[in-house]
Amino acid sequence: MPETQSYLLTTSGPALTSFDAYAQQGGFTGLRQALTTMTPAQVLGELRTAGLRGRGGAGVLTAEKLKLVAQAVADEKYLVCNAYDADMRSAVASSLLERNPFLVIEGIALAAYAIGATEAYLYVRSSRTAAAESIRAALTSAQERNALGRGIFGSQTDLNITLVGVERGFMAGEESSLLEIIKGRPMKAQQRPPYPTEYGLQGQPTVVQNVETLANLPMIVARGGDAFRKLGTEGSPGTKLLTVIWPGSPQGVIVEAAFGTRLRDVLAKAGVPVSESTTRAVVVGGGEGGALPLSLLDTPYDYEPLEEIGVIVGSSIIELLPADTCMVRWATNRSNTLARESCGKCVPCRVGVKRIGGTLEGIISSLGTQDDLELLTDFAQYVPDGSLCGFGVNAVKPLTTAMKYFADDFTAHLNGTCPTGVCEPVRAHRYATKHVL
Repeated sequence: MPETQSYLLTTSGPALTSFDAYAQQGGFTGLRQALTTMTPAQVLGELRTAGLRGRGGAGVLTAEKLKLVAQAVADEKYLVCNAYDADMRSAVASSLLERNPFLVIEGIALAAYAIGATEAYLYVRSSRTAAAESIRAALTSAQERNALGRGIFGSQTDLNITLVGVERGFMAGEESSLLEIIKGRPMKAQQRPPYPTEYGLQGQPTVVQNVETLANLPMIVARGGDAFRKLGTEGSPGTKLLTVIWPGSPQGVIVEAAFGTRLRDVLAKAGVPVSESTTRAVVVGGGEGGALPLSLLDTPYDYEPLEEIGVIVGSSIIELLPADTCMVRWATNRSNTLARESCGKCVPCRVGVKRIGGTLEGIISSLGTQDDLELLTDFAQYVPDGSLCGFGVNAVKPLTTAMKYFADDFTAHLNGTCPTGVCEPVRAHRYATKHVL
């Protein structure tokens, strides 16, 4: 790819949906280079130099995760590309699959080569039909052009990619849950350790990587890890694809921004006007993300700065809430939605998130007391501490950020009024009831 052209951007320029179009833009340069002039260890070395972090939300160093499986002694090793977009409002994975499917395939092939895997799975949302059809056609074309299968590009390296289409809700995108689904088992989060890098598919070492993470590999291998560091921050090099949603545009737009870009500038790049007269809060992180006041829009978009203020990268969604939003009601609705999405395996998540939603419902109905706030504070600690997976760890973010940054909304409801007038309190009646036994 030319240096001036982004390797990831899906919102401008022609879609590279044919093998020849992708190859003409420099596609498969990195894979050919790796297969002919580099060892798997050298590929891992370039990823380590690049400092690529996982784009799925956790931000783990990609080279270190791949290294665990590369060094494992096993009969077979597996790679799973997670392109599920757990939060239905995110369009990051589907955009990559639909507009640049061969980039995803090349990224999978490079990661598989680096860890010594000959079998890979591409895990997608079956309801995203355009994306599924695009990647399915690309897989067929890549097989026909010897970019997949036996002896890739005349080398001694083999790779088969199996497409897995799933439609199972939010938790189907969680690492251990998706492996259970591929195995044909119920969708339940698993206790870790052991981690998939030790005991994954077929009991063998398995790497699960987000699709956007893998889409960075072709550029890094072709241009070198140092070139990748020209964008982003020291701790988080490169760029991030984001879905920006605002009132009146529920589907939003996809933008690509370098890590370290201020939230305010990300919104400006998306062409979204922000002012106190139109916007109450900005939600960062998607379904499990937290709500921020406009005063924090100068925060850099990066893992640690976001975590410091109580939000997450999560599903890469930035959402604007309208000015008349009651933040207690917003936290209630979001918590109730998350309670329904829980896989239900562990008690802290299954019961705790539901109790949070129910307690908040009492507050917006003007039946809440000061004790409810103390109870919610306790749940905000118990749920993350006791949950099996990241879903439960982050499910309290809507509650904690609403209580932290919009405390006046809670105070108003405890005093019997909704700060924005959108909540209708219930009227409590006392009845004298005679029970006959």
